[in-house]
Amino acid sequence: MSHIRNWVGIPLALLAVGFTAFSVMADISLELKFKDMDPHLGEAFSLRVSNTSTGEEITRLSVAEIPAAAFELEISGLVLGESYQVDLFVDVNGNGHYDAPPIDHAWRIDLPNMQSDGSLSFVHNTMFTDIGWPPAIDGVIGEGEYAHELVDPETGMVVYWENSTSTLTIGLVSPGTGWLSVGFAPERQMQGANILIAGIDGEVVTIEDHYGNTPTSHKKDDVTHVVQVAGSETSEGSVLEFRIPLDSGDDQDKPLVAGSEVIIILAYHDSSDTLTMRHSKRSTSALVLDN
Repeated sequence: MSHIRNWVGIPLALLAVGFTAFSVMADISLELKFKDMDPHLGEAFSLRVSNTSTGEEITRLSVAEIPAAAFELEISGLVLGESYQVDLFVDVNGNGHYDAPPIDHAWRIDLPNMQSDGSLSFVHNTMFTDIGWPPAIDGVIGEGEYAHELVDPETGMVVYWENSTSTLTIGLVSPGTGWLSVGFAPERQMQGANILIAGIDGEVVTIEDHYGNTPTSHKKDDVTHVVQVAGSETSEGSVLEFRIPLDSGDDQDKPLVAGSEVIIILAYHDSSDTLTMRHSKRSTSALVLDN
């Protein structure tokens, strides 16, 4: 839960970022107090909080127009003892998307080992950071949300992707209303591939992490390495979004390398969400990861 309001309270610390602790609780709230944002009045502002260890996105906020030089945001649902990364940017060029500094102005704040409720003070500065703003995992793919797009002519599926140096975010669109899947880096047919297969039923997404154990079969991994997942379904097809590590360190996952070409397997079922049902259509293609 979060909200925004103008802030006219006590003066902030002279440092760009300062943290004040409140009471110790298992479920932590954080007040974000912004000051000297005059250069960006009326410009769009976005913020996301992610877990440093897992990469899971905790929350994402968007403000259509910065309302005042000093304003305040509040975030709840953080967990005692966890570490977080706060990424924020102002859409300086007004195109509705993140562009690396100096085009847009962006910052990153690390919050290690959160131990209490607190107040975080941020004063506008020009020490910008390229935060590599990732797509939102919400089951909806907006125009220009992903850096890359591939339309597969054999299956009619569309693959969207974007990667950092450590994670890969995938958007997958299928013309069917049954399960849909993508496999990465097969050695021979399905053998050795890291396969993500999912069924969507209303707001419920069932996703499994598999590996190709033979050229024509695959099995469920002992450990699932899906950081985040969401999906949606209409009469026209299915949308799946998920984020995985490029290299989970698991022997059952094929490590992926930033900057490399990756062979992918695409498949879906027309109508069944039973993950063991044979595909309706299948094809092989390739995508190139960013450095």
